Amino acid sequence: MSAEVISTPELLEQILVHLPIRDLLVAAPLVSKTWHAVTLSPALQRALFFEPDPLASASTRVKNPLLAETFPPFFEDDPHWSGNLEAIESMPWSKAPDAFKRQEASWRRMLVTQPPAQTMVIEQEVSGMAGISERRAVLKDLSLRMGVLYDTIVPFIEDDVVCFRIQWHNGIALEGPGDLKLEVGAGYGCMDDLSRTLGGRFHSDGEKVIEVPFGKWETRMWD
Repeated sequence: MSAEVISTPELLEQILVHLPIRDLLVAAPLVSKTWHAVTLSPALQRALFFEPDPLASASTRVKNPLLAETFPPFFEDDPHWSGNLEAIESMPWSKAPDAFKRQEASWRRMLVTQPPAQTMVIEQEVSGMAGISERRAVLKDLSLRMGVLYDTIVPFIEDDVVCFRIQWHNGIALEGPGDLKLEVGAGYGCMDDLSRTLGGRFHSDGEKVIEVPFGKWETRMWD
C-alpha cells in the first residue's frame, strides 16, 4: 500500500471497507490517528454495523458476522431449541468476562442486522404439571442493537429448564409479522433441579431493563 494512498482518507476508506469486521473494529484504529479517524466515517460506521445502511434491502437482510461469531445462540438458524444455559456458558464471554461486561463494550451498540430489524415478536411458553401457559408481545420501531436483544433474552435464561430460539426473517421460515421472532420455553416438573443458574455471570454492566408489553397468559390444560 503506497504512502499516497495511506495519506488520502477517501482512498484509505475504500480499502478499509473491505477488511473483515473484526480487523476494522480492533486493529485498524490502532495503526494511526488518521486510520482511527477514517474508521469513524459514515461508510465505515455502516460497515461496522454501528449505523444503518440506507441502501441495504430488507429482502436480503444480513446478520452482523462478528456478533454471530461471538454470540452463537442468538444467531443460529436452528429449528431446535438450542439456546439454553449451556449455550450461553459456552460463548466467548466465558473466557473474557471483564471485556464483555463493560458498560461501554462496543458489541452493545452494534446493529444486529443490516438493514436494522424493526419489529420483534416475543412468545413465551411455560409448561408444568397442570398444562401449558402462553403469552405474546410485539416490540416495534427497534432499529435493533445487540444490547437490547441481549438484555431482552438473558433475564429469561436464569436456570437450566429454560431455553430459547430466534427465528429470523431470512433464516427459518418466519410466519406472521416481524423481522425476527424470539421464542422462550420453560418446562417445570416436580423433580427438576433448579440449582444451576447463570447467577449474574453473563449480565452486562450496561444492562437496561427492557419493558416487554406481554398480553395475558392463556392456559391450555393437558388432555
